Amino acid sequence: MRVIAGKYKGARIASPRGEVRPTTDLVKGSLFSVLESRGAVENAACLDVFCGSGGIGIEALSRGADSCVFVDADTSNAAANLDKLKIDARLVRSDFRKALRLLKNDKFDLVFCDPPYKSGYADETLRLLFKYGMIKDGGIVIIEHSSANDLINIPENCIIDRRDFGASSYEIITRGDI
Repeated sequence: MRVIAGKYKGARIASPRGEVRPTTDLVKGSLFSVLESRGAVENAACLDVFCGSGGIGIEALSRGADSCVFVDADTSNAAANLDKLKIDARLVRSDFRKALRLLKNDKFDLVFCDPPYKSGYADETLRLLFKYGMIKDGGIVIIEHSSANDLINIPENCIIDRRDFGASSYEIITRGDI
């Protein structure tokens, strides 16, 4: 895996071993093209839930985001990649439910969520983000999930874009009340 644009362009980052599906360069490129066209990345406060290697949050930081909090049950891969690139960022090693409860007073412009497929965690994460009011006005949540599993459309959200890439899809969501 590598960072595809910005300050850390070309930097190689290690991905976790085992049964993982790192976000491909094609998907990252598409996602950040959409986000940058909306002016959503520059100076953003980001949250990367189920961060794995930290690749998506690192890409956001490389492209001008101000900060990123990385959350995962095992943050060791993200920590190693951040250390390698000499990026100072907050890591929260915890179950996502506990981590969101811990961070509930923080507000984010961009939230990246890439939970294990078919786990139901995407919907649960989205509900908790809205319940705790963690999304800033105009903020965006990006959820990567299996193309075979659509998200439940809960009233608090509005899907503003969806892209499919074979077995993976991502949805760009904003609060429905703005």
